[in-house]
Amino acid sequence: MKKKILGIVLALGLMCSFTACGSSNDAATATTAATTAATEAVAEATTEAVAEATTEATTTTTEATTTTTEATTTTTTEAAAEIKLRLNVLYNDSDSNYYSTEVSADEVTVTENGQYELTFDCATDLTDNAKTAGVRNLQHLTAIFVYDQAVRDGSEAASPLKTADIRWDKVVVDGVELAVTNSDFKSALKSNGIFDTNDPINSWDGSAVEGMVEAGEHVLDFADNENPQKITVTFTIDNLEFK
Repeated sequence: MKKKILGIVLALGLMCSFTACGSSNDAATATTAATTAATEAVAEATTEAVAEATTEATTTTTEATTTTTEATTTTTTEAAAEIKLRLNVLYNDSDSNYYSTEVSADEVTVTENGQYELTFDCATDLTDNAKTAGVRNLQHLTAIFVYDQAVRDGSEAASPLKTADIRWDKVVVDGVELAVTNSDFKSALKSNGIFDTNDPINSWDGSAVEGMVEAGEHVLDFADNENPQKITVTFTIDNLEFK
């Protein structure tokens, strides 16, 4: 564009020279030619300036859009790196004819290795269906286990994890701590890719705590508590890796 401006200056200079030195006809002709050249140079310079400005604006807009896209992608990826867990109680209650799973309102969001705690309380967590059937406590159980809530509510088919290990640290029922019989880490993922711990209480595969008694085929009761209402499970997650 600097060359275009120089051309304008030379054209104007030429116009002035002819006007000062030449005849009136020659001067008029030279003036017209110089004016035309100057006008063309100005137009070309203006067009080039507008084109450059448009290109720069487009480039800036593209860069801004790219930055925004990258930021959005990063945010989405970070938001997905978590799993929400709840305590599940599966009943095998022939007295109440109830064989469904009740889920705690208490929930933990796991984003990293560490210790977590979940509580199921009959006073707040039993559904209307369970109450109507006659369920009043934590007796006549198939299992109590920790489960991926997104899979439970149907929003996901599997857990967003490659690996996850779990260890039972403490199990407390109505304020009384039960002895943990197996405090080793184990995988919390089933073969179907779902975070499902299967215990600490399980009438099929065995429980990870003492104090349970069989009350029927694949039915467990708490031995020293006829009307258990509340259970709190403390556990540690290790080897956590998201997909």
